[in-house]
Amino acid sequence: MFFAAQSADYRSIMDALSLSQAVIEFTPTGNILTANANFCDLMGYALSEIEGKHHSLFCIPEYAASADYKSFWRDLAQGHFKSDEFKRLGKGGKIAWIQATYNPIRDKSGRVTKVIKFATDITAIKSRNDDFQGKIKAIDRAQAVIEFTPTGEILTANENFLTVLGYDLSEIKGRHHRMFCDPAYAATEDYKAFWRDLASGQFQAAEYKRLGKGGREVYIQASYNPIFDETGAVVKVVKFATDRTAAVLRRLRNDALSRDINDDLGGVIGEITEAAGMASNVAGASSDTSGIINSVAAATEELSQSVRDISASMVVTRDNVEGIFKHAENASAFAKNLDASASAMTGIVTLIQDIAGQINLLALNATIESARAGEAGRGFAVVASEVKSLANQAARSTQTISEEITRMQTVTADVVNALGEISGAMTIVMESVTSVAGAIEQQNAATGEISGNMQSAVDAIHRIEDSLIRIDHSFRQVTLASEQVKKNVEVLAA
Repeated sequence: MFFAAQSADYRSIMDALSLSQAVIEFTPTGNILTANANFCDLMGYALSEIEGKHHSLFCIPEYAASADYKSFWRDLAQGHFKSDEFKRLGKGGKIAWIQATYNPIRDKSGRVTKVIKFATDITAIKSRNDDFQGKIKAIDRAQAVIEFTPTGEILTANENFLTVLGYDLSEIKGRHHRMFCDPAYAATEDYKAFWRDLASGQFQAAEYKRLGKGGREVYIQASYNPIFDETGAVVKVVKFATDRTAAVLRRLRNDALSRDINDDLGGVIGEITEAAGMASNVAGASSDTSGIINSVAAATEELSQSVRDISASMVVTRDNVEGIFKHAENASAFAKNLDASASAMTGIVTLIQDIAGQINLLALNATIESARAGEAGRGFAVVASEVKSLANQAARSTQTISEEITRMQTVTADVVNALGEISGAMTIVMESVTSVAGAIEQQNAATGEISGNMQSAVDAIHRIEDSLIRIDHSFRQVTLASEQVKKNVEVLAA
């Protein structure tokens, strides 16, 4: 009666298990004896499709052919219990994950007569857990991970974290988080509040400066994540971190460079602004200079015209002086001819004087002869007296003529001398006029060249002015661009 009651109780237990579990029975070598509806539904088969077939039907072929699989069934046949998560293949190759126990059943003699498997479908849970595990592994591969107690003691850390900080796990396990902090910060109220907040379940995330082995500065982008149990209590804190040391050092360097660039650009902008002002002043001065040079060019043109007029006048003067010089030469020739004529007249006067002397001599002889002749020679004496009188008059006239000729010769000599001096002076004047005319011609050419150069200078000044205007415009553009760069650098520095 007792055994009947016990058997009925076992049957009730099996029925209860069959309702909640997927159940399948095998021979000790793995052939399928029977399976309940839960198992058939889980694997997608009807009982008729699997009854009598081997368990390897549900396994990946590579695993079914392995030594591990053969050992698996040998152990079961010898009565060794198996329990684990198993990956199995359903109908059509559908993957199913089960949480299962393989239970050898023995007879009274202790021989294994069959194997009953109780299984629970954990495919969805396994898929979710695999997803979680995949994410955790991905995080573990990509990030530095460390776990703490709610009060900050180190539980464990992954290889990435240990590499970033330069420690072995044995050097940090059990120690407090403050070992990674600047002692001055670890002693502050802010640091105590940091861990109080984490212990109360408040998430923390920021960029942190930490100290690695040997005091090496390390910068990390990290999140401190409180982990809760089913009651809502914080059981640990997991930190996920990314090494940002290179980027932060680069940023700090760039910040310093940005400040330097900002200062330099400020100076450059000041210099450019000053240069632009100077360029504007130079442009204004160039405009003034251009006006002055225009005035000088106009004055030079007027001077050139005046010199041309003077040159023309000097040419006329030279021509007139040449005419006067020729007339003076002619007058000198005439004076020389007059002197020659006076000299000739002097000879004639001398001849007349000689004749008058002879007449006087004849008159004297006639007087003597008339005295000798007496009364007969009285008339002849009268004639002789008249002849003598005429001779005396001729002598006086010739004397007068001689004196006049002498005076004329003196005047002629003076005229000749004066004409000689005039001729010499005219020669000097002619040479001076010729020299002046040549100099004025050279001056005319020089003033013409100056006028042309001044005009070229005016054109050059205009070009300089245009260039300065463009330079001023370029300076203004550079100033604007520099100010924009400065603003961009300030944004970068921010």
